[in-house]
Amino acid sequence: MGGLTEAYAMASMQFITFDADGNCVGSNYMDYLLPTAWRHPASSCTARSSPRARTTRSAPRASASAPPVGGPAAFVNAVIDALSGTGVRNIDMPLLPDRVWEAITYRRDVSGAPPVKSDE
Repeated sequence: MGGLTEAYAMASMQFITFDADGNCVGSNYMDYLLPTAWRHPASSCTARSSPRARTTRSAPRASASAPPVGGPAAFVNAVIDALSGTGVRNIDMPLLPDRVWEAITYRRDVSGAPPVKSDE
């Protein structure tokens, strides 16, 4: 469940922003959205047993890499599939609500990084 939540967060709300001087704007957890139970999509998981790995002494199964590899793409593809009747073929991550709304309203792809508010 944690991997699914992190994949959803990566696809829908997390991005790194920089100011005009190249300084990272989201440099701490106050500026960076973390997934919580409130943002987690409804889901269910089925546990399946798998054979032990034979390459190491403790025989762990590698699963920590799964969320950042295929998970975000699966969420983005699900949204693009849902918008297939609008002619939208791409929305760059993150799938913020205003970016999805723009794609639906103007029936066009939304590319590039989201705009960042500046103090100027």
